[in-house]
Amino acid sequence: MDQFEREPFVTAQEVAAFLSCSPITVKRLAREGKIPAHSITNGIRKRWRFLISELAIAMKKEVSLKHHPRRLQKEEAANDR
Repeated sequence: MDQFEREPFVTAQEVAAFLSCSPITVKRLAREGKIPAHSITNGIRKRWRFLISELAIAMKKEVSLKHHPRRLQKEEAANDR
């Protein structure tokens, strides 16, 4: 990306559409630190902004962790007991 071409920050509503969930869920996940988010306020009621590229990377990592062959083998072995 060119230094003058920056990715725009998006709102919880736009992220909700990207992740196919509600904006309330997006905000909860941001508060809990489960998705990459940037707070633009310091008060009790935070306003969150997101970068789609960061979310895409985080989701790919999450999918990779959940579908890792060794992890699946361990889960299957535990279920067989």
